[in-house]
Amino acid sequence: MSAPRRNGQLSSCEPCRKSKLRCDHSAPVCNRCVRRGRSDLCVYHPAPLTRPREGPRFKATKNDSNGTLMPAKTLAWESLSISPASSSSISVLGSAQFPNPTKLPFSGTGFLGPTNWSGAFDDNAEPDPVDHSAPKSTPIDPQQVARGAQVLFLLENLSLYVEVMEKRFAIAPGWVLGPPLMREVFKVLGDIYRNATQNATNKYAHLMDLSREFFRNTLTPIETHPSMRLSEYFATVTPRWEVLSLLFALTGTSTYQVPPHSLGLEETDDVTSKEGLRQICIQASETCLQFCNHLGTLSDPLAWALIQHTVFLCCMHGSSDHRPWQMLGEITTTVFALGLHQPGTDTKTPFFLSEVRKRTMVGAYAIDKELATFLGRPPRICWRYCNIQYPLDMTYDEIVAEPEVREAATQRLDSAGWNIDGSLDKGVRVRANLIASIDQENVLEVSLSNQVDGLEEKVQKTRRKSDELRRSLPSYLQWTEENDHPAVASLHLEFLYHEFLLLQTLFKRTGKGNDSLIAKASEIVTILLHMVSMETRAGRIHPSIVWDLCYNGLPAAGVLCTELLRRSQPQSNLFQTSTTPFPRSDIIQKLSVFVAQLKTFVRQEEGNYKICLKGQKVISQALDRVLSPAPVVVDSMPVGNALEEDVDFMAFLENFDWEQEMRLTFGC
Repeated sequence: MSAPRRNGQLSSCEPCRKSKLRCDHSAPVCNRCVRRGRSDLCVYHPAPLTRPREGPRFKATKNDSNGTLMPAKTLAWESLSISPASSSSISVLGSAQFPNPTKLPFSGTGFLGPTNWSGAFDDNAEPDPVDHSAPKSTPIDPQQVARGAQVLFLLENLSLYVEVMEKRFAIAPGWVLGPPLMREVFKVLGDIYRNATQNATNKYAHLMDLSREFFRNTLTPIETHPSMRLSEYFATVTPRWEVLSLLFALTGTSTYQVPPHSLGLEETDDVTSKEGLRQICIQASETCLQFCNHLGTLSDPLAWALIQHTVFLCCMHGSSDHRPWQMLGEITTTVFALGLHQPGTDTKTPFFLSEVRKRTMVGAYAIDKELATFLGRPPRICWRYCNIQYPLDMTYDEIVAEPEVREAATQRLDSAGWNIDGSLDKGVRVRANLIASIDQENVLEVSLSNQVDGLEEKVQKTRRKSDELRRSLPSYLQWTEENDHPAVASLHLEFLYHEFLLLQTLFKRTGKGNDSLIAKASEIVTILLHMVSMETRAGRIHPSIVWDLCYNGLPAAGVLCTELLRRSQPQSNLFQTSTTPFPRSDIIQKLSVFVAQLKTFVRQEEGNYKICLKGQKVISQALDRVLSPAPVVVDSMPVGNALEEDVDFMAFLENFDWEQEMRLTFGC
């Protein structure tokens, strides 16, 4: 029921008040508005006689007609009630203002596990079914509709987003959402926007109507059936805010994965700069997610959008920033509520969607392990509580193909689900990432534990498990110098780095295993340099190699630096001697080349450049101390005799947390 006015009479809703009709004051929507089909406009204004500002309308800019990108901060809006002095350009994607949260619709419970509340009443009882027959009758705030229209106006540059995305697909097709899915999204969105604005005399009014449609669709549960085709599914789900968030997040992420010279955004002005595109994408994606959060949305596309938005945040701000970790909590909540961690038999789900769900869960699990390792925090998604299924080793084209083509592709899989052709361009990466993430969780269980008793046995047991997981990979994923495909080498380095973390944990806590740690660090750097050499000869550098140089290489190089400086000191009680031969000259050469490769391939404009530069300087200083005949004066070190300076620098190196400082984020 509506709130009473000062005279004691109940307030009328806005449509009834303006039409001078008798309102029955029902909440959240009056019955008269329901009968007239105006539920989305039915709101009870707290001060109905207050003169509102006239709705904003687009102000044409010099770039409006030629399709050039217009960043958010350059979109100017006019309001007839705003004086000229205050009508300067404003951000159209600022923080959204939502109505009273008590109007939030009940979005359904989602997945309920075996200990859920309903089990206390009847083990065979099913939760109350959700009514899918009609959208939730929730009033849509006009302010949100207007903000949604502003986001939709950014689709004016849809062709640019498609161009950026296609260039990214040519380098890295992606393994959670493949090119066929995103191309279908772009196709449907292009048709929707063109139909809504083509030949429109008042584009803003049409975008307002389209914004309302997006809100209604986002409120509506997604219905599927087993024979549903990809085109039919995306015709249903594309006009929703979570899908629009996915589009902007993926476009923004792509700007970090595509070489700068190929983007066509080399200009430095606000309109055509790469940074301008990134700012548009991050604001638009966040705004769409705010809409979904207010509406209580729970859907598969929402999980996709959250995963991609988290990757975007990692690229933009780094994994040490709190925002990716916070967004990881949203991912975890969503995939658990969707039941992706405990998939059951669903007769209504088409084949391609069931495979996408598997990949979505693997993507969430892998991001969780990466951020947990980087920050040294407990993982949020634990293997022991999940039944994460391996996606089939098929290409996305095969997954979304006609049944006969799909059936032929499944015949080319072995009993474990791997393709028997030895192809690395199918679903190999997602399956291998799941195995590597399981291994990473085993490492975290040891590394994050406070127990020292029996640590050496635990480390050896975990290393044996790691060997078993690695041997479970098919032969074409087993790394050799002959099988030097970047994806195979990167996967091999991932397992080596997990062993490195275990040995590092053992050495830091017990002082044992230093020789094994040095050997493992040397192996990592050696393979990395071999990978760079092979890629350079082929005239290309795969993005995964740049990632591995920083993610796996810097911590290993840091351990080698510390040991190199230790072995270069005169015999002293301050340093322990080792009977293991130390290839001093070989280590110096490898570290010198490694620093040169970092300077060559890590881009200066990327967010991780400063951290990487810090690692380069530390390694260079260590090499200078080893190679220079005279003491080297370093800004961060006090000036004194050579031995004292080296002792101080070694203390600095040993306390320098390479794992926390240097593990960089190239897209999770």
